Amino acid sequence: MIIQQKGRAASWLERSVILLALLYLVSHTLPNAWKTLNTDFPNYYLSASLVHDGFDTARMYEWPWIEREKDHRAVSLRIIGLLPITPFSTLAMLPLAKLTPLEAKHAWILLSLAALIPIAWMLRSMTGLSYQRVVLVFALCFPMHRNLDFGQYYIVLLLLIVAACWAYLRGFDKAAGILVAVAAACKIFPILFLILFLRRRAWSALCAAIATGIVISIASVAIFGWNVHLTYLREIIPWTLHGEAMPPYLPSASISAILHRLFLSEPQWNPRPWHSSPLCFSLLMPTIQNLILAPAILLIHKQDSSESRILLEWSALLTAALTISTVPALYNFVLLAFPVCVLMAALLRARRGGWTLVLLGLYLAIGLPLPSTEKLVGPVEFLQYVRLPLMLLLVAGIYWLLCSGLFQGKNTKYKRIYAWAVVIVAATVCSIVGTFYREQSMREEFLYRLPLTQQGFLNGNPRSFAGEIRYIAFTYSGYRMISEDQRNTDASPSSLPDELSFTSNLDNSLHEQTLVEQSVSPHSLIVDKDARPQVIIQDARDPMLSADGQDLAFIRDNRGRGLLMMHSSFMQHGLSEIALAPPSLNVYEASFVSPVEYAFSATQDGSTPHIYITDEEHQNVQLDLGESRYPAISMDRRWMAYSHFEDGRWNLWLRNQKTGEKHRISNVPCNQIQPAWEEGSKSILYSTDCGRSLWFTAIARRQVVP
Repeated sequence: MIIQQKGRAASWLERSVILLALLYLVSHTLPNAWKTLNTDFPNYYLSASLVHDGFDTARMYEWPWIEREKDHRAVSLRIIGLLPITPFSTLAMLPLAKLTPLEAKHAWILLSLAALIPIAWMLRSMTGLSYQRVVLVFALCFPMHRNLDFGQYYIVLLLLIVAACWAYLRGFDKAAGILVAVAAACKIFPILFLILFLRRRAWSALCAAIATGIVISIASVAIFGWNVHLTYLREIIPWTLHGEAMPPYLPSASISAILHRLFLSEPQWNPRPWHSSPLCFSLLMPTIQNLILAPAILLIHKQDSSESRILLEWSALLTAALTISTVPALYNFVLLAFPVCVLMAALLRARRGGWTLVLLGLYLAIGLPLPSTEKLVGPVEFLQYVRLPLMLLLVAGIYWLLCSGLFQGKNTKYKRIYAWAVVIVAATVCSIVGTFYREQSMREEFLYRLPLTQQGFLNGNPRSFAGEIRYIAFTYSGYRMISEDQRNTDASPSSLPDELSFTSNLDNSLHEQTLVEQSVSPHSLIVDKDARPQVIIQDARDPMLSADGQDLAFIRDNRGRGLLMMHSSFMQHGLSEIALAPPSLNVYEASFVSPVEYAFSATQDGSTPHIYITDEEHQNVQLDLGESRYPAISMDRRWMAYSHFEDGRWNLWLRNQKTGEKHRISNVPCNQIQPAWEEGSKSILYSTDCGRSLWFTAIARRQVVP
């Protein structure tokens, strides 16, 4: 039944709002979106382009690796990264991979606009709202403009979720399950709808979703390979759930970000929290999130199969998921068009015109890019981010409507509600304990951090030379090599291409020479830092000078696979290159001391990375170190530091090169990577993301040899 329009003045007001929104769309949003590549679309496009071109994508989540591939393709965007995008979600761009990035974005914008047509039809069919009022909801949705501007995914995701609900209401349970599985493969949180299927005992929908998820997983692994999925499952998802897949201390209308700023210290990003207490954070983070989500699960009422009840339950799960999201970008909230249409229809049927206006005002305010005041301090800080308290009001209103219907029925199974409540409480307690151990242990690493001047998002690849600390900093202007001592800081000009790696003489008695990788199209160049633009080697990355400064090793990529190469006496031109590892090995990184002494990490036939060491006959022997990367041989050749993967993190280990004995340097629930020895072979510099966000590392120093 279609809800009839009431009042000519109201109808003309609605049309005026729609007309203004349409004018803004065609005069501002579409022209801007059409002519520029913004922050999100190139992420999806580049991943699909790599697959289309047959590249090995095992390392596509690593920030410098994907930045290098972006530069090689001359994509006109300063910074790129894939976290926390799922591999499968990028496959939608595969048919567009033959186009240029901007042409592909044009096609995606048109597809997104076209998706609004079936969305409007299904929302009208389910809620009974007129087309005019459905379009009014679209018109009041500023996040929709941001989706089109950025080339984001959420209009397509809205289509999948709305279609899944429509299919479920029409009795097409298997189709509903398939659509939910596809939505969850694109953005993880729609997996919550499987709980709805379970609570309502919709076994056909649940089984169809699980089966589709298995098929999608097999297809995704077949296309992208196993290693990139291991990275996503073992590293990216856990950090995302903790709110640390992206920098967690930036101003953001998320519960996670506010609690991070209030209770967790970080020497560079949050040195003075309101009250430094990992315990308070650990108690509040899981508790608040589950208190918001729990009613959406507990209020699912199988005995009430009315369309209005089911629509409210879908709306509650979706709104709760957005409220507790750890990365709530503005464009995410285009998904609110679905629950707002449901609530608007319910209020109009109840003749609650005033509450309908309140709802639309709330919805408009949630979607506006309102600046925060950044003046409130302490627990009231969440009030300065208008979106979060408004989202709490919206989800509370949905719960109130669900409660008013739940207790009117006589067949409510309270025992089942209590059982689910026990499960949620147990999950909360486990999460509190795990979070406290994690956050408390991470802060032990702060004792080893270096107070560097350059506050990049990511400081990595540290090296020590003549009292200086040199490293690569990821900033708004790209990747830059930084040289820093107690008095001065020297950074490469921002006008230069990305500098993703470098090497300097290990022996301070030699004449200083620093070679830098400049990432340009169509491939990276190794240049002399002090004699730019002198190109030493073309099509090369990760330069490594030998201990005597005479030989240069480097890695050359072929469709995403690394080959370890060497130039002997590299300053003498015209010499041939020598391969130091067979093409069957995909080399990730290496430590080069001399042509007869080096180590490298590599994968073979899609396996996880292992460390190989060589002998005088260039026989590459795989060491029994388990899944390991980032080898670093000491200057006295006695030790090798490396990172070993265990329990979801990369921690530092040390190997005696003479005896083969190995022992753990540290045991922290975060990553320690890229070790580099300092003079004397007693201490190392390394990159650590402890207390920060995944792979957004800072520089630390440890003495590892007595």
